[in-house]
Amino acid sequence: MKKLKIAQIAPLWIPIPPITYGGIELMLYDLEEELIKRGYDVTLYASGDSQVSAKLKSPSNKALWLDKETKNPHATVIKMLYMINQDKDSFDLIHNHFNFFMFPLTLFGNLPPMLTTIHTPIDEPCAEVIKLFSPLIKFCVLSEDARKSAEEKDISVIDVVPNGIDIEKYPFNGQPDDYLLYLGRLNKGKGVVTALNVAKRTGQKIVIAGNIVGAEEWTYFMEHVQPLINDENVKFVGQVNFQEKVKLFRGAKAMLFPIDRREPFGLVMIEAMACGTPVIAFNKGSVPEVIENGKTGFIVDTEDEMIEAVNKINIIDRAKCVELVEKKFTLAQMADAYEKLYKKIV
Repeated sequence: MKKLKIAQIAPLWIPIPPITYGGIELMLYDLEEELIKRGYDVTLYASGDSQVSAKLKSPSNKALWLDKETKNPHATVIKMLYMINQDKDSFDLIHNHFNFFMFPLTLFGNLPPMLTTIHTPIDEPCAEVIKLFSPLIKFCVLSEDARKSAEEKDISVIDVVPNGIDIEKYPFNGQPDDYLLYLGRLNKGKGVVTALNVAKRTGQKIVIAGNIVGAEEWTYFMEHVQPLINDENVKFVGQVNFQEKVKLFRGAKAMLFPIDRREPFGLVMIEAMACGTPVIAFNKGSVPEVIENGKTGFIVDTEDEMIEAVNKINIIDRAKCVELVEKKFTLAQMADAYEKLYKKIV
């Protein structure tokens, strides 16, 4: 069978690969690089500051969150819709990672098959739009819980493809330093305040790394997070690049993932475990599918239970964390699953 010509569509908010934060963008970068190694003809639609092996087509010179001059970001999205429609006859398949922004492509006619990976939780307005376009688009999700969430809203899902990572980029460390780690968006939904409370109540050092997007998140940070980070046991580092992130993962004795939403996957969990770092997470969304409770971390329901888990983290064998990622969450496994899905759809 001839290798497919595939259009991969990235969100335009940050570059591919991400400079700092960006789970979707990191996953997409690894996927397109792996597909090219396997001989596929890949065109990536993304911001112009992306650096990839695929053919890059860009409606903007810079990612929208990094372009302070942009007053009308949605004009750039419309431009990308136009560009992809102009090129559509060149592709056997379109793989969309840019949520509902790209759904109007199906209205233009003569579009090749389109697969959309749903990377984020599905709220009601999003569910309504997905259902409107479900006769025209195939949808896949990242976990069985995400499938369940979709089906509860009468959304049909063609497959579950968990995220995978290039494990060679995450060196194992069996002798961590003496700190806990929180790494993610610094907002309510990701649970940064809970992480800070747990560290304070256990008397543990904690490193807080992550980013803030938009006025609402800045308000939350200033009102709820800022007062808690002025503490001798808290090291606030803000945004970190990939190398800095891996260094933090490797050095942490545990990563806290006190998620306050129905998490579709949670890429940072497998990134941490690939370095040997166990994860302590709230039992929401995909968490039970990613962590083996008592073996690669702990799954808890409350802040008090998270504190208990921190106090017994030394019973976790860090090598088991790596074994789990090698068994279930590698880049090769993710690419294999998408290859199979592409052939099924085409």
